[in-house]
Amino acid sequence: MTPPTSIPSTATTSPSQTTRALERPRQAFPGLLSDSLGSMGRLVDLQVKIWLMGVKIAVFRAVMIGMLSAVALVLLIVAGIFMYAGLYHVLTDLLAIPTAWALLIFAGAHLFAAGILALIAIRLFTRRSRTRYSQGAAA
Repeated sequence: MTPPTSIPSTATTSPSQTTRALERPRQAFPGLLSDSLGSMGRLVDLQVKIWLMGVKIAVFRAVMIGMLSAVALVLLIVAGIFMYAGLYHVLTDLLAIPTAWALLIFAGAHLFAAGILALIAIRLFTRRSRTRYSQGAAA
């Protein structure tokens, strides 16, 4: 019985011929460079698409936060208007305080709140400047 012709025998082929038969044909350097640059271009294109998708998501979130904040601000203003109307009604109708005095009470309450906020702001800013000064002097 004769051996099949598709299997090379070790007697007729050397190891160097076998490895050459298994190797891919070599490309010239410009072809390899072209393939590498093409792969790099596809990679850059994919990275840019991923980055743009991240930017789109970030912009969408920022726009949504802005829109929801604007709606919340409008609702807060409306709530404040109704709160003032209700408090005015309580002062003038239920407690029988004259209108001028009710408005002066509102003005006084707002001046008091503004003064407290100003004192808090001054305290926060002077504390920050003192810590910066002490850190700068120590460094």
